[in-house]
Amino acid sequence: MLPVLSAKRGLKDVTRRFLEALSHSSFQGDIKADYPTRLISATDNSVYQVMPQAVVYPKIAQDLNIVAELGAREEFRGLSFAPRGGGTGTNGQSLNDGVVVDTSKYMNNILSFDEEKRLVKVQPGVVL
Repeated sequence: MLPVLSAKRGLKDVTRRFLEALSHSSFQGDIKADYPTRLISATDNSVYQVMPQAVVYPKIAQDLNIVAELGAREEFRGLSFAPRGGGTGTNGQSLNDGVVVDTSKYMNNILSFDEEKRLVKVQPGVVL
């Protein structure tokens, strides 16, 4: 039997403090802790369900650095992070009860394409 996901689960203090610090940084992306956003990120194509505390959507590469640098601070010890990208991890790998870092919303561009070498450089949120 699958666990029932509940909207009643509040944010942990460490998550609140992290989101507050992130909102006061130069982070340019979106910061979400509302139930509908969290619910969307609580599932993937697997049978697993894990409700995250929050979801952040970085807009630029520097946003990823900011999340990592803030998350590494001692005051946020114990807070976990899970990346979400183009949807290749569909067996629960991107599920997390901490902060989901979802690159699929903004970081979904093809950066370069070399037909001769058959090489494509993409951002982490590119699907297929």
